[in-house]
Amino acid sequence: MSKRFEILVEGIDDPTIVADIQKTILDSFHEMMLPGAWRVVVKPSCVSGRWDFNFRGLDVRHTLSITVPPNLLPSRIPRRMRESLDLRAFRTAVAA
Repeated sequence: MSKRFEILVEGIDDPTIVADIQKTILDSFHEMMLPGAWRVVVKPSCVSGRWDFNFRGLDVRHTLSITVPPNLLPSRIPRRMRESLDLRAFRTAVAA
């Protein structure tokens, strides 16, 4: 992991799933060309069957919850992350 990105995955024992989650998140950051340093934490929610996905960057502090089995997280997290960041950018543009 580069110094720009810190991606932590908690509560999953399968190293293949963890590596897939980290890779897809990192690929999404590169694809979106987001500037600055980012910290991402994926961990089990206190609500059974859900996963909390926290990400922090320059002026972004956001938490998402996803209800999927761990093996589907690599495919769901990047899409939800993009949707969330795109919505935030849209709201910022409208406010300006």
